[in-house]
Amino acid sequence: METRLKLLKYNPHWQGSFTYPYSKTRQVFEQLKRALLRRQIIEIVGLRRTGKTVLLFQIINCLLSRQINPFSIWYFTFDEEKASLDDLFQLFSVQTQIDFKKEKVYIFLDEIQKLPDFQNQLKVYYDIYPNLKFFISGSTSLFLRKRTQESLAGRIIEFYLLPLNFREYLHFKEKDEILERPLLFEGEIEKEFDIFLESQFIESILLKKADERREYFVSIIKKIVFEDIPQIFPVEHPEILWQIVKIIGQKPGILIDYQNLSKNIGISNKTISSYLFYLEESFLVKKVYNFSRNLLTSEKKLKKFYLASPSLSWALTDFIEKGRLAENLLPSLRNYKFFWRDAYKHEIDFIDVEDGEIIPTEVKYRKEIDKRDFKNLIIFARRFEVEKSVIFGKNITLQAKNIGDIKIDQLPIYFV
Repeated sequence: METRLKLLKYNPHWQGSFTYPYSKTRQVFEQLKRALLRRQIIEIVGLRRTGKTVLLFQIINCLLSRQINPFSIWYFTFDEEKASLDDLFQLFSVQTQIDFKKEKVYIFLDEIQKLPDFQNQLKVYYDIYPNLKFFISGSTSLFLRKRTQESLAGRIIEFYLLPLNFREYLHFKEKDEILERPLLFEGEIEKEFDIFLESQFIESILLKKADERREYFVSIIKKIVFEDIPQIFPVEHPEILWQIVKIIGQKPGILIDYQNLSKNIGISNKTISSYLFYLEESFLVKKVYNFSRNLLTSEKKLKKFYLASPSLSWALTDFIEKGRLAENLLPSLRNYKFFWRDAYKHEIDFIDVEDGEIIPTEVKYRKEIDKRDFKNLIIFARRFEVEKSVIFGKNITLQAKNIGDIKIDQLPIYFV
């Protein structure tokens, strides 16, 4: 690493009364503030451009507001330059005249998955110097989760940063009040929600033209596919990664048979499996299994795939139904692992399994929901002895409905 590297360019908060110009915060920010006093490393992971770096800057603002010495707050990103922690901390000490071995220091390391062997380097400093408080971020699941679980178990608190939910979107548009009075603003809520499906990232909210938003999201996908993934995984044909992403984006919730897809694209079944895995690990693609009480049976069945945001799917198509984007919204914000489809093609969009409770969940992006929409929920509920189901619709006045002994919660999709 170049010893003349000026760390000031990464740390403008060392100058005067500087603060980072990000006043609006994500909902997760309050949780991060509560974790400031804990000893563990704070890790923020998620898809590119969801706001991880801004969150780090907002935490720095929070520390500055508590009168923490600015020179005791160190930020560095591995997105641009590489350095071992030994070299980096030595440079920080020299340039700030802060002895990290003796003084309290807050250290922010952005895109840390690009630092080789980061987990073992972190472990040494964490264990030897309890006065160091680490904040790390990254955009690749495998290299973060696997390595932190192996070497940093018990030393780390993970926060997974998702794309915006609708309430956050309205907050960044300064329209919080319309969800507080939904009956009064029903028309505006519906209009904003349609735009939100195409603008689920903070930066995209500022882009008024559809073509600009489309270009923005395509650039994110291409950076992940052609730069990020090949840097970490053995990818010989990134153009095939791009082709797979387009297939999924053009039909969110597509059922994929690896063998058939490999024949259509012209590569091996094993490569298809690996490439889909890489796309999942980059947070770009989400996979859900066909539900069975036997997990092994679920894994052997066809899988459904979605992109990580309906906005990404929208950007890859000339036309796509809003209902498909609304369905894509749910796995972008909730950790669904299952859907359900039987031999008779009865199908449920998502199966929520939490604390032993199984909750079938459907998305019907329209105002009027009739008894035909309940059919598959009832079939599933009776087959698996489930008492509760959920259906997300477009009408803000939807309410719970009982059909026999089965309770179906009808909920407005705006509150997902």
